[in-house]
Amino acid sequence: MDQHRTNGFLLYCLRKDSDGTRGSRLKELSNSDWEPIVQESNRHGVTPLLYHRLKTLHPGTPIPNEVEQRLRRSYLESVSRNMGLYYKLGKVLEILRHENIPVIALKGAHLAGVVYASIGLRPMNDVDLLVHKDDLMRAEVALLQIDFTPLDFNRVVWKDNSHFAYRLPSREFSVEVHWNFLPSMYPFNIDIDGQWERSRPAIIAGVEVSILSPEDLLLYLCLHASKHLFEMGLKLLYDIFEAIRHYGKEIDWKQTQLRSGQWGVEKCVYLALKLARNLLGASVPDEVLETFEPNDFDERFMAIAMQQIFPNGIGTSRGLPLSSNVAQLWGNKRLRDKINILLKTTFPSPNVMARMYPPSSNSPRIYFYYCVRIADLLQRYGQVIWRLLHRNQKMLARTRRQNEITALKDWLMSA
Repeated sequence: MDQHRTNGFLLYCLRKDSDGTRGSRLKELSNSDWEPIVQESNRHGVTPLLYHRLKTLHPGTPIPNEVEQRLRRSYLESVSRNMGLYYKLGKVLEILRHENIPVIALKGAHLAGVVYASIGLRPMNDVDLLVHKDDLMRAEVALLQIDFTPLDFNRVVWKDNSHFAYRLPSREFSVEVHWNFLPSMYPFNIDIDGQWERSRPAIIAGVEVSILSPEDLLLYLCLHASKHLFEMGLKLLYDIFEAIRHYGKEIDWKQTQLRSGQWGVEKCVYLALKLARNLLGASVPDEVLETFEPNDFDERFMAIAMQQIFPNGIGTSRGLPLSSNVAQLWGNKRLRDKINILLKTTFPSPNVMARMYPPSSNSPRIYFYYCVRIADLLQRYGQVIWRLLHRNQKMLARTRRQNEITALKDWLMSA
């Protein structure tokens, strides 16, 4: 079965809206057709949801026994893993509560426990928490008390970061402690104080914490999917779908539009909502989507985003790592712009270097690590640069594709 047909059947299985032929199309599938569908659902991180949809929306569908058992096992593993994560999260929330540190549970911690119909339907790899910036060091001390270790060498609040990450020695559980949704380098004006004022209480992992209001959650999910340029596939779009389904009429769309304008994120919200509605059937009213549409929207941005969600062809093959900065060096930018990109990539500020390497930003030793930085970049991207210098056609195609993605990013992340 070709990729386009595989994607179509996966979306058909996942969508909750009925077209009057519910389940009939799945009878067309042969036993061999199910394998690529499952593989694609694994890539998107929605296999537990696929199992749930097949059982609830398509009961009686003739699924090969081996495939059904794999789907069931994936769902049960997700339930088991999330239960383990929530147990550990409970310990984290308890000690933060004991230290009187206010917390807002973000993303998966909120979604899996409150928004999705079952804890196993929303797989998680880590946990994201929002605290006040003034509480960052207190939160770190609390986490260190229960054996977490920092993932950053030196924790410094800087314009290009918005969280610190911590992990248990077993590496099975990590926590990201945020003080903002995005680094301040982005041209947005996110009202973090407003998040706290509008937050509401909830019980997460058996502990009372705060969660975002429905409107703030929706904006945050759209912003998060856009920040990742939709390359994480359907998973993040399903977060948007489920948030709209769960909160329903409770969502004040006028307030959502007003805040998106105040934050300057209308482009992110429009494209994310449009994708969630077109692909998944999210209940976004026509008039709402129209009010979000930016004046400079171009359908090519939709096409690039779709290619991110459903990658296909040479230009999207993964292979060797290719950063946007490397791709831009082979793009159409002026020589002066290319030199600026090269310098900023190779020689970031001491504050940025201090998070990647052991010395602090005010230590003279940090300047030695610029040599280490160059060696690290050559090790990571040396083969890519070599192939580009020798005009390797597959690598050049990937470069052109990466520059299209950069154009999408520049559009989304412009106020």
